[in-house]
Amino acid sequence: MKFKLTISFVLGFIGVSILTFVAALVAVIDYRVTSKLEGVLWTVPAKIYSRPLELAEGVNINPDNLIKELDMLSYISVKGPDSPGEFNFSKNNLKIFLRGYLDQKPGLFQVALEDSQVKSIRNQLGLPEDLIRLEPTVIGGMYPAHMEDRVLLNWPEVPQKLVDTILAVEDQDFFNHYGISFKSISRALLKNIQAGEVEQGGSTITQQLAKSLFFSSEQTIRRKVMEAIASLLIEFHYTKEEILLAYINDVFLAQSGRRAIHGFGMGAQHFFGTSISNLSTDQIALLVGMLKGPSLYNPRRNPKNATARRNLVLGILSKNNKISVSAFENLKDKGLGITPPNYRAEIKYPAFHDIVRLELQKNFADKDLRTKGLSIETNLDPVLQRSLEKSLASTKTQLIKKYGNRLDDLEGAAIAVDISNGEIKAVTGSTTPSSYGFNRSINAIRPIGSLVKPLIYLTALDKYDEYNLSTILDDSKLSLASGGEIWEPDNFDKKFHGKIPLHVALWQSYNIASARLGLEVGFESVEDMFLDLGIQKEVPNYPSVFIGSFELSPYDAIQAYQTIAGDGFYTPLRSIRQIKDTDGEIELSYPYSIEQRVRPEPISLIKFAMQQSFVRGTARGYSKKQIEMWNAGGKTGTSDDQRDSWFVGFAGEILVLVWLGFDDNRQTPLTGRTGAFQVWKTFIDDIKPVAIPRTSLPRIQYVWTDMKDGLRSGEKCDNSLLVPFIKGTEPKFVPDVRKKCATRGKTPRESVMDKLKGIFEGGQG
Repeated sequence: MKFKLTISFVLGFIGVSILTFVAALVAVIDYRVTSKLEGVLWTVPAKIYSRPLELAEGVNINPDNLIKELDMLSYISVKGPDSPGEFNFSKNNLKIFLRGYLDQKPGLFQVALEDSQVKSIRNQLGLPEDLIRLEPTVIGGMYPAHMEDRVLLNWPEVPQKLVDTILAVEDQDFFNHYGISFKSISRALLKNIQAGEVEQGGSTITQQLAKSLFFSSEQTIRRKVMEAIASLLIEFHYTKEEILLAYINDVFLAQSGRRAIHGFGMGAQHFFGTSISNLSTDQIALLVGMLKGPSLYNPRRNPKNATARRNLVLGILSKNNKISVSAFENLKDKGLGITPPNYRAEIKYPAFHDIVRLELQKNFADKDLRTKGLSIETNLDPVLQRSLEKSLASTKTQLIKKYGNRLDDLEGAAIAVDISNGEIKAVTGSTTPSSYGFNRSINAIRPIGSLVKPLIYLTALDKYDEYNLSTILDDSKLSLASGGEIWEPDNFDKKFHGKIPLHVALWQSYNIASARLGLEVGFESVEDMFLDLGIQKEVPNYPSVFIGSFELSPYDAIQAYQTIAGDGFYTPLRSIRQIKDTDGEIELSYPYSIEQRVRPEPISLIKFAMQQSFVRGTARGYSKKQIEMWNAGGKTGTSDDQRDSWFVGFAGEILVLVWLGFDDNRQTPLTGRTGAFQVWKTFIDDIKPVAIPRTSLPRIQYVWTDMKDGLRSGEKCDNSLLVPFIKGTEPKFVPDVRKKCATRGKTPRESVMDKLKGIFEGGQG
């Protein structure tokens, strides 16, 4: 009797232990199910997009750049576009079938261009449209440590044909079982035997989701039991729609470098360059078919396998009456329609990405950027970005040919900004721009050389009761005690030029005249001007600052020139336009702001001198026609011993700054003209900026002056130049020797100068 009681006790204890273990196991799996599944439903990396190209009547657009952007967006040129992602461009008329983006509906539109402007836009019914918007390019993301990339879909965004295809292929009884279906297993086994190949799997969608989320692919009884428990718990906690949505957002479809492509939303973008809502039945069949083997059926690597698998899925749809037999026959002969990959790497433009991150860190925690699925719309122009990268790389190649392999490790940085609003359009921080590392556009703090001179001269011209463009400066030998040593600056040509007008000293970039001018206006005034222009840095109290020892990053330097190019209006540089949450609601916007910091009249004078750099100064090489068309102006910069080559210039709506040099600060054979200017010129020649209307300033008048003594000259006098002055500051005295030529009527030469007046008059807009 005692023995029987002992046996019963042991068996009872074992039974209780097993039940306790099972209960604990179920509790652990239940916790993993709820926590992990919620994460799949809502944890998505932030995506960074370029600006969407918007076309509206009156918008300036270079037709060549428009075609380049369509190519980058994987639009296909055809004779008669009739499907999303197709276009035809002929005789300044663009016919385009838009894929759709946000509130922009897909459809056929016709855009008429005239003189690099949008003349009209009409839809397929012939009715006028105010605006059409092309989808942006994905340029990167804030990926979590496991590098999963997905586009989160909400249930209303899931096309019914995607649901039908998934259920037909993966789980026909999905809405009728509780996570495990013996009927599905049996049916799949029978169909696979009949087909002679693996046509269908026996696992339910719920089981596949459980396996993907919680378990390895090992084929063991323990794993199968845990998978079954997890499947039942998933069905207990969530609706069928929630389970299917989690599956749609989680499935693995491809590997792109280190980035894992998950979910049909991301799959549609990765393989077809568009959203899931725009996919056709055959395209959806391809993606669903890839679930069986993402590598084996990858359409880019194995197009034959992918086509066969797609057609098998289309056949299943036909057998289940989801498509007609005739539709099946038509679709199985179609091409795959795969677009070129729109990712070169996880981060497409790392230098621009760095600037975006710096702006984001002011308002968002890193965790939020990696999990909340934010959409970050930036100001990046992909056409300008590509051109800037190519210009820097091709110029380096040409310089190596000219100067030899000592320039093999030459580095560089360049930034392009929209003058009117401070939007950063393109950035590169290296001569190998795809590499992620030291970003010289924001981190290279280098002496800016002669780029400092327009800032010094603007300081003087802002005191227009004391200085104007004809003010005589002294470019004779200068000796100063500085820091316990004697400082004796030289000009680049090792010559002294005596007494010369202010504007000549600037566009010839004479060091000694600039140093004397800086000493005259004083360090405090210079520092105040720097602050007004947007430079948040103390000006060191030593005279070499006035000829270029002042150190800035390219990013800080172009901010100052943005204010100059913008006619004295300070607009903080911006890389981001707005940030949206997963529901498309604006989380944060980065509005355009503007503040007039410097009076427009002195600015117009300094821009005239910078424009003269192209006519007769250190940036010669452009025709008067080009200068007129783009209203171009710029300044070269070369630091001590030619360690840094700089150029900054504006043309049309765009301002670009370029730096070239070595990371170890050793000497280069380059000046601002022979190095950085060549990058700028290549870029501008490639993008061909569209000119914008100019406005004249009522307080500015043009007077003929002599380029040697700065005094009033005549319309036919030698060495005369039409120079702008703030009214009341112009020279009055005409030397006797020039009185005759000053009073004669206009000649063809004067007519040309009058035309130049129109070029240089007015603001940049």
